[in-house]
Amino acid sequence: MFLKQLNLTNFRNYLHLELNFDDRPTILVGNNASGKSNLLEAIYLLSTTKSLRAETEDELIKKDSEFAKVEGFVENGGETELLVIINRQTNDVKFRKKVLVNGIARRTIDFIGNLPAVIFYPADINLVTGPPSLRRWHLDLSLAQIDAGYKKALTLYEQFLTARNRVLKKIREGQGKSNELDYWTGELVDKGKAVSVKRKAFFDFINELETSLGEYRFEYKQSEISCERLAETNGREVAAAATLIGPHRDDFDIVTLGRNLAHFGSRGEQRTGTLAFKLAQLEYMAKILDKRPILLLDDVFSELDASHRAHVVEIVSKQQTIIATVELENIPQKFLDSARILRIEDGKVVLE
Repeated sequence: MFLKQLNLTNFRNYLHLELNFDDRPTILVGNNASGKSNLLEAIYLLSTTKSLRAETEDELIKKDSEFAKVEGFVENGGETELLVIINRQTNDVKFRKKVLVNGIARRTIDFIGNLPAVIFYPADINLVTGPPSLRRWHLDLSLAQIDAGYKKALTLYEQFLTARNRVLKKIREGQGKSNELDYWTGELVDKGKAVSVKRKAFFDFINELETSLGEYRFEYKQSEISCERLAETNGREVAAAATLIGPHRDDFDIVTLGRNLAHFGSRGEQRTGTLAFKLAQLEYMAKILDKRPILLLDDVFSELDASHRAHVVEIVSKQQTIIATVELENIPQKFLDSARILRIEDGKVVLE
């Protein structure tokens, strides 16, 4: 698994860019807002069709441009062209976002998985301190890349959840009967159990990993779903017009030495715990795929001590890794000697 080339048109602060990669780790160095993180974001967009940084997809389109295009060429036993096109929202636009594989339009669910990747941003500390929905989102983005069955089960679960909630609302308003829930409940339980089994397998695996980052555990708080449990909550569900149990209510805690980092962790511990979770994702994805995903790291070394930096460097050498940083001083020299260093300024690669 190797990203050979990345081409950008009107993406963030890049008017046009063609960037080739070789088999060395790549370090992108430059000042804040120069465009380093945007390159990582573009690669992750090719991986998941999602941005972890943008609230709306219009933010991905360069100012005064009508569209953005991100193209990648991936070596994986043969060359695959991946293309994401995003149009600015207007009344005349024929499509908002289109994804293509080797020139053929695909559904998002079929596009994801062609370029498996794990990304770490400094802002990912919100994975510890933020709401459960954010943790589920991070979890789902990684599992969907490597497991077609999980993607399908989760997509159907969300569709059945929406339909079931719609029926609950009708019942609350006196326009529906309780037996109208039966079909949706059965399907929801079936797909929900499939999602839960996959999530539990993930947490079982990562909690067995040994890591030099510290003694971190990831405690899966499963909202178990069954027809019996849904029947018990039916009255409250009708009142809320919402399904109150199931994988859409799952959560997990990141814990070290018995302390939940969301409540009792320092900023450094929260940051390292988040990194430990992302690196555990990497190992799980590698196990399932039997090949290493791309690793994308943004400003990962600045708040790590020397021993943790050394551990990250050890992992970096196992797969294609692209790192963005403001300065090189925090990166071990041995690693710098083995890496390809690109300087980024105002959306341009100005020095190699």
